[in-house]
Amino acid sequence: MLIWFVIIYLLVSIGIGLYAATRVHNTRDYAVAGRSLPLYIVTATVFSTWFGSETVLGIPATFLKEGMKGIVANPSGSKISLVWA
Repeated sequence: MLIWFVIIYLLVSIGIGLYAATRVHNTRDYAVAGRSLPLYIVTATVFSTWFGSETVLGIPATFLKEGMKGIVANPSGSKISLVWA
């Protein structure tokens, strides 16, 4: 059953990608998304980019510098550090 959800997700993702690829004409158009995104979408993408980079780069650096107790302030690291503290 799980494999079917994975296959459906993969097919939907490929379908969205192919549809979006037909609407992009050059790299500049890709970078600015045709200047047609609403504010809440732009806000969500900026936040997810910041949060993803903080998770990948910030938490390991803080852990190396301050140890397990140093990552309590990070939203994604707080659950882990509370278990070990």
